Amino acid sequence: MLIETEMNCSNICWVNPVKVRVGYGTQISVDGPQAALNAMTQQWPQIRGEHYDRARSLCMAALGRRVSAASIRDDFVEACKEAGVLAD
Repeated sequence: MLIETEMNCSNICWVNPVKVRVGYGTQISVDGPQAALNAMTQQWPQIRGEHYDRARSLCMAALGRRVSAASIRDDFVEACKEAGVLAD
């Protein structure tokens, strides 16, 4: 199940997408907080630590327009590194 958002939140994108490996090494492009939240919810490995929790919370805050979407990209990258899924 994908996470639903209001129409005005689903188009929030990062200038530079983050490349993430999922499943058996398939690479996907995560282009904003909605895609990041879906990846963390649906395709993330069991490795979930501090960075995962912070990125997930910040993605939800960005979708609610409480924080800048651009400012949380680095937090998502750190969560990817923590889980060993960063493809960049």
